[in-house]
This record gives sequence, structure tokens and C-alpha cells, in this order.
Amino acid sequence: MNKCFKKSLQKVPSHWKKQSRIYGEACELWISDNYLCPVCNGGALLKLKTNIKSIDHRCLNCDEKFQVKASKSPFVKKDGSVKFAGAEYTTTLNSLNSESKWNLILVEYNKNDSKINRVGVILQNNITKENIIPRKPLSPNARRAGWQGCNFKFTANVVSFSE
Repeated sequence: MNKCFKKSLQKVPSHWKKQSRIYGEACELWISDNYLCPVCNGGALLKLKTNIKSIDHRCLNCDEKFQVKASKSPFVKKDGSVKFAGAEYTTTLNSLNSESKWNLILVEYNKNDSKINRVGVILQNNITKENIIPRKPLSPNARRAGWQGCNFKFTANVVSFSE
């Protein structure tokens, strides 16, 4: 597996400025070019249009859906938990309760050498509403006042990492 994602970074729109968005998109592009479906063990993962709620990829073989989370920091924290930021709280809960269940792909990358460190998978049967923790809503003075994000939190045993 090619762990370099320099080509993926070159495909990200040049007018984007936010580093987390740039690297998140590059990791999604890398997944579609280099990673096979962990559910059916071989289907290609098609990258879907940006901003489809809760879903970034779909397997062309088994039709499983995936959301990709990218981080330059390890997902496994010192206490052994796996914690990372999600999207809008209510939207995430609603998508979890819908017919369109999804799996998570966690991508840890090294920004300095543009390499993927490791990839983890959390299958949909391990994702419950208890794993989705609401964050404090944005203050009334914020640009998106009242918006409420969420965090995901899991025990490390539900994540399957490959180096």
C-alpha cells in the first residue's frame, strides 16, 4: 500500500486555507486511491461528493458506507480511549438512526513527510448514540451562534488499526 499522499494533496482545491480541511480532503482522496473496503475485503471505495452528511465513501462491491476522520495526532488517547471530533450533533444522531448506517475510517497522517501513519476502522455495529458526545453550543456572539458539534468516544478494542 502506498502510504504517501502528496498526490492527494495536489488534488485539493488551491483556494482552501484551513489546514484541517485540506488534510482531511487529501486523506479522503488517498483512501479512495489506496484503501480497499474493510467489510468485504476488496471492494473499491468511491469518494462521494463533498458535504454529503455523514458519508464520504461507498464500497462499489458491498455498498457499505464510510465516514473518514483524519488526524495528525494519534486517535488512541493516554487513557486508552479513542476520541475525535465529529460534525453537528443532531445531524450525526439522525444519520445514526437512519437506514443509511455507516462505518468509520480513521486516518493518522504525518504532515511533515505527507505519509499515512496508520488507518483504523470502526464498524457500524460498534457505533451507538452513547459514542456520540454533544459539545457545548457556540456562544451567541459566534458567527454560527447556537451550533452544536459532537465528539466521538470509543474504547480502543472496537478499533482495528493497520500500520
